[in-house]
Amino acid sequence: MQSLSSKENFFIGLSLSNSSSYDSSVCILDRNSSIVLIDKFYFVQDIDYFFENSPYINSSVVCISIPYDNKLLEGKWRIHSKNYKALGDYFKINKDDWTNRISKRCCDTFKKLKAKGIKVIRCDINQLRTSYGICPHYQSRTSIDCKNLQISLKIKYGFSQMPENMLPASSLEAIICAMFAMENANNIETTKIFEIEDIPVLTRNKYD
Repeated sequence: MQSLSSKENFFIGLSLSNSSSYDSSVCILDRNSSIVLIDKFYFVQDIDYFFENSPYINSSVVCISIPYDNKLLEGKWRIHSKNYKALGDYFKINKDDWTNRISKRCCDTFKKLKAKGIKVIRCDINQLRTSYGICPHYQSRTSIDCKNLQISLKIKYGFSQMPENMLPASSLEAIICAMFAMENANNIETTKIFEIEDIPVLTRNKYD
């Protein structure tokens, strides 16, 4: 991958977790698809600080993954069923925000970026992995899945500068988000699924 037509010099991917209990990661790619920075955050304040002070922001396209909102649920079956539960007319009370399947964490931060004239898009990391031909062959985010994903990014997409030790799942996902930001800046064909706080959530139409 290499940027050809975009005016931006950097492409930022953020793999966003749904709470401070889990790590979020950011990756910055330059126009030659080289990794400039990989960093990890836990708290909203740290994410805010990065976007307010990073020297790369003003010449970037930013792509942020959408985290699923599981924090209000208890029990494994509820967490897994939330994304698939069919809701009918009989569903009168939204107890524990059952219908809120997407977390709006950090939305104010991203709206501020957009207000500054920075291009911001959102994505579903599972759809991106599938479209790039690096979909999980093992349970997502397990050690073997992360190892498989890191090797795939090295071999298939040329990220040879990645360290030999295994990167966290969020860092690998941030690289994928940054790849999508670069492609979006170069007008790859995408489809808008919906919007979160006026920021589009896009899918990648090309499948490798």
